[in-house]
Order: sequence, then structure tokens, then C-alpha cells
Amino acid sequence: MSQIYQLSEVAENNGKGGKPVWIIYKGNVYDVTSFLKDHPGGAELILEVAGKDATKAFNGAGHSSDAVNDLKKYKIGEVAINSQPTAKSAPPAAAKSPANEKLPPKEPMKESSSSGFLCCC
Repeated sequence: MSQIYQLSEVAENNGKGGKPVWIIYKGNVYDVTSFLKDHPGGAELILEVAGKDATKAFNGAGHSSDAVNDLKKYKIGEVAINSQPTAKSAPPAAAKSPANEKLPPKEPMKESSSSGFLCCC
């Protein structure tokens, strides 16, 4: 079983004050401290997301499948489910949009007396 970390624990490990450098990628926690000196883009790029969820930055950088596989060796655990960010709720204006309004019930279709054709009027 994997070690479970709270977001606050990951945030503390941001490389400042001699602390290790941890990042979150797709809900997993990675200690990338030893990789800083080897990162092709430079340590600064990793330090920008140290202690945070780096998923968007990592995916946006266009990493190769090799880079994704290499990341596995730095995994130290997972983020606690109850500490992962949740989706933001829709703004109140969206709740009143026409798409969310209740429509009146539809009347049943009536059969035309002459042709057997169904009509809605």
C-alpha cells in the first residue's frame, strides 16, 4: 500500500529552507529532489511547482512517454482523497440560464381523423 499524504504535507516540501522538493502528478506524490540537477529544462521549472499539483504544467510541457515512465521511480505516495481539490460549483447566474428553466409539459400528440397522421396541434 502506498503512503498517503495531505496537501499540506506536500506544500511543506517545496525546496525552500533545505526541504525536499515534492510535486503532485495525477494524484500521486513524487520526491524529485535528486532529479533537479538532471532536469533538461532546468531546476527552476520544477521549483515553480514544488509543493503543488504539477499535473497541468507537466502535461503542458509536452513530456515524452519516457519522461512519464521515468517519473515512476520518484513516486513516494498518493494525495489523500479528502485533500484533493474539488470541482468548483457553477456560478449562481448559470443556475438561472434558459437551459435550466423548467419547460411546461408537452401535450400528447393527436391523431388526425382523416389520414391517421400524428399531429402535435
